[in-house]
Amino acid sequence: MRVIIALALVLVCGASGAHARSEAIRWLPVWQAVPTLPAGVPDHVVRTTVDLSAGGTSVRLRLSNLMGITPVRVEQVTVKANGELRELTFNRSRAVTIRARDEVYSDAVQLPVSTTLEISTHVPGGTPCQARAWNTITSARAYVCLVSAVEVAGFSAPGAAVMFGDSITEGYSEGSWPSMVESDYAVLNAGINGNGVVHGDAPMVARLHRDVLYSREVRKVVLLGGINDIQKDVTAENVIAGIRSIQLRCENEGVQFQVGTLTPWRGWPNWNEGREAQRQEVNAWIRATFPGAIDFDAALRDPADPLRLRPEFDAGDHLHPNAVAFGAMARLVRV
Repeated sequence: MRVIIALALVLVCGASGAHARSEAIRWLPVWQAVPTLPAGVPDHVVRTTVDLSAGGTSVRLRLSNLMGITPVRVEQVTVKANGELRELTFNRSRAVTIRARDEVYSDAVQLPVSTTLEISTHVPGGTPCQARAWNTITSARAYVCLVSAVEVAGFSAPGAAVMFGDSITEGYSEGSWPSMVESDYAVLNAGINGNGVVHGDAPMVARLHRDVLYSREVRKVVLLGGINDIQKDVTAENVIAGIRSIQLRCENEGVQFQVGTLTPWRGWPNWNEGREAQRQEVNAWIRATFPGAIDFDAALRDPADPLRLRPEFDAGDHLHPNAVAFGAMARLVRV
């Protein structure tokens, strides 16, 4: 585990390559889906409707094959908003081949957008689905296929704010707390089910640049993570070191960093007193270190049993908050 933390701290101090694209036009990410699931559907044409967190006058898409092991040939992509349809190109070509473990940006099209964007992709060999983003309508139901980001130019928002975390941030069919945050910023969701701060194949310390700091327009980050590490018996010390490395990397990029306390979870199968002590230690450090910490723990815990979620906030498994709780969490976030 110390090796993981050491590597994370190297990332903080080393050249990240962030913001390597030099562009005259400013592009604001207004929707994203984190690539996590190497799956797919046989559909040649997939229609996706996404909810945008800010509007603009021009649009471009990012298509992802980051989880793929073979190239993907895309023959056509169209976008539609306010009754106006545009066909996208890629380096002025109608079709594009996305290499395995890679992603591509479309050329820009002028198209006024505000709240939603309809996207249609035509992939003759079947469409890869590599991310989940609830509140998104696709022919593949809960999966987002191929499209991993929408960016706009000509925007009036002051920038983007990324909510960074695990399943509690990602949300589920009832929604997510990031989708309920009220802000002048474009609010993005970079939560992944089961994700740890330092534990796992793609922990938060490793995916920070890919999923959070990939755009110059990201101004703020809100982190809620650590409970999955604790479930795997990662010590509070190592969770804290991971949070600290994420904080330093954000601040080195000029991005404002906020962190939330870990929510109650007694009743979940992996809970025990030793792991609870680790959660308490992480939360005590967060409260002592960050005067403006978002105290999700205090807001969601049951007054009659502070180690549990309030019954009216419990999705049923004693770990995940429900839609009512998401609303309470969103009201605590000021970005």
